[in-house]
Amino acid sequence: MSPLLKTLTKTFAAGALLLSAGQAFADTQTFPKPKQDGNRLDWCMDWSTGCGAPAATAWCKQKGFETATSFTQAPNIGAQHPTRLIGTGAVCDQGYCDGFAQITCASAGGTTFANPKQGGNRLDWCLNWSAGCGADAANAWCHAKGFGGGASSFTMAENIGASTPTRLLGTGAICDQGYCDGFAQITCEP
Repeated sequence: MSPLLKTLTKTFAAGALLLSAGQAFADTQTFPKPKQDGNRLDWCMDWSTGCGAPAATAWCKQKGFETATSFTQAPNIGAQHPTRLIGTGAVCDQGYCDGFAQITCASAGGTTFANPKQGGNRLDWCLNWSAGCGADAANAWCHAKGFGGGASSFTMAENIGASTPTRLLGTGAICDQGYCDGFAQITCEP
């Protein structure tokens, strides 16, 4: 590849990544105050069982997604906003009934993150100094984010440390030198 074409390709890729910096692409969607049959979605699938992730994932599957990648609890909302159990359809209208403040769902094809971050910095290419680089770091980051399938693909952002410091997932150390590499994107699988 010619030097000019290589530069143009990097510039185009960098511009495209800046548009979605640090965010998941369109194969995820966040739903604030999710509802089930007209009521707020209850925190549990059945009375005190299947709470949190199981209920969130069941709701995402109803919406055509594969899994819930994140969710936040809305505690004690039942008296003002009755909740509905997704497993049984029962309604909980007591003050102690919990629901969801938000659920983020992901499609089956995996979730792609542009310019992934760790602790406020770009994720470093390696888990530790010159060890666990590439696939090891990408898999560890996906697992830390709750993706059991690890990373299915990833690309490097070369020599970004001087302008955009990177953080090592394994130690938490920051690399702020010109030779520090990070990730341009990681695709995590459910």
